[in-house]
Amino acid sequence: MLSGSETRAESRNNLFLSFYEGEFVVKTIHDEVEKRQAYYLRYEIFSQRLKWTKGNQEMMERDEYDESAIFLGVFKRQERLVAYLRLLLPDKPFMLEKVFSMLVGTDHVIRHLDDTAEVSRLCVASDAKHDIIHCSFGVNSITLLLYKGVYHWCLSNAIRYIYLVVEPKLLRLLKIKGYPCRSIGPSKVMPDGVSAVAAMMDWREFERLSAVRNPKMLEWFIRYQQTPIEQQSPLPAVDLPHQVFA
Repeated sequence: MLSGSETRAESRNNLFLSFYEGEFVVKTIHDEVEKRQAYYLRYEIFSQRLKWTKGNQEMMERDEYDESAIFLGVFKRQERLVAYLRLLLPDKPFMLEKVFSMLVGTDHVIRHLDDTAEVSRLCVASDAKHDIIHCSFGVNSITLLLYKGVYHWCLSNAIRYIYLVVEPKLLRLLKIKGYPCRSIGPSKVMPDGVSAVAAMMDWREFERLSAVRNPKMLEWFIRYQQTPIEQQSPLPAVDLPHQVFA
């Protein structure tokens, strides 16, 4: 329930989420020092490595969407940011409506209801892309912790649907992994030469499918570990792809 004149968007911005998985902590980012870590990481990935954005003289990557966005990060040993994404809320325009409008099909109307958000700027630090987590259903990259963080944030904020822009091959991988993402338009080659596609996912559909196809993964997703786990049983390592969202 909202108090006084607080809007739903303000309430969501004030929500603090934090949980542990082994040596990692996943949490919403409110502190300005940690936000600067996020801007530095985005500069490393999106400005230097991918060259999708220009960044600035302070070696930070920022844009107009940051002011009202929710920042979510994975920190290693509670201090170093190794993975990050942001969520854009429906009270403001999504990137799909301006930056990526060419990826939205003519038959799709952007959903601007309180149960919808957009995921963007998902990235993993270059020196952390081989970091893994051991789960009851196998070994996974730390990107999975970001997905779990988004799931719990959405669950706490009555968000059912999320938009995202990814490369077509990553969209196929997400579907294989059990995330029911549906494209909302054709894939296109962007000005930088990278192919991209816009998609939408329903968390309730994810829960229904996972309960049947991968109940151990769903059980792990639902678990909210608020204290550090010092030891986890080792599992065999696997080769894991590096993932980036626009």
